[in-house]
Amino acid sequence: MEQENLKVDLTGKTAIVTGGSRGIGRAISEALAQAGANVVIAARTEDDASSLPGTIHKTTEDIKALGGNALAVRCDVTSADDVQRMVETAIESFGAVDILINNAGVLNGASFLEMEEADFDNIWRVNLLGPFLCSRAVLEHMIPLKRGSILSISSGLSQSTHARNNVYSASKAGLDRMMLKLAGEVAEHNISVNLLNPGFLRSEGVIARIGGDVVDKLPPPSVAAPSAVWLAAQDASFTAKVVDASKFGTEWP
Repeated sequence: MEQENLKVDLTGKTAIVTGGSRGIGRAISEALAQAGANVVIAARTEDDASSLPGTIHKTTEDIKALGGNALAVRCDVTSADDVQRMVETAIESFGAVDILINNAGVLNGASFLEMEEADFDNIWRVNLLGPFLCSRAVLEHMIPLKRGSILSISSGLSQSTHARNNVYSASKAGLDRMMLKLAGEVAEHNISVNLLNPGFLRSEGVIARIGGDVVDKLPPPSVAAPSAVWLAAQDASFTAKVVDASKFGTEWP
């Protein structure tokens, strides 16, 4: 698999990407494999019966077809048991987990008064509890090895003050704070913790929610991949940062 446009060599490294069946997660998974990593594609979507296109198996097959190494693992990131099995499977298959990409997330554009309690609970469980469970599970293996990289996908809406997206924005702000604090806790173990704001991209979720001419003008999810791969390769000397990928080109940094 050619490492075109990538300045990072992840040969021998193993990465877990949650929400890897489509969109930003799929793009990052493909780029990690292109850089030489073994990639565990984790999500709940196993068949095309989903309302959104893309499955963990399709992403895995496409990576393998291009010469990369990938493994599909079904995982609900809000289930501690599922997360533990995912990490154990990655270690059994590849020997270690060097990189975690917390990408799985739930979009919701509702205003404060429109938000239903069930939707509120789902957003916070996926967007905040999921990264907590996944990060905790991989850290059990990273800390003894004194190496590792955790990258969580954030959003510019975490700092937004405009109407709507209220609870989604709050969940991303919570993710930012949790990860920035975690960076300080694990730096002594040479583990990097960073956040990536990929900007507003033409993912399947955005297409389904918004549609129209606005979506057609958005950049594809692949523009976030180079910066994600570069961050995934860092150690604790580059940590506790929120990187806005929208300010960089596809050759970043």
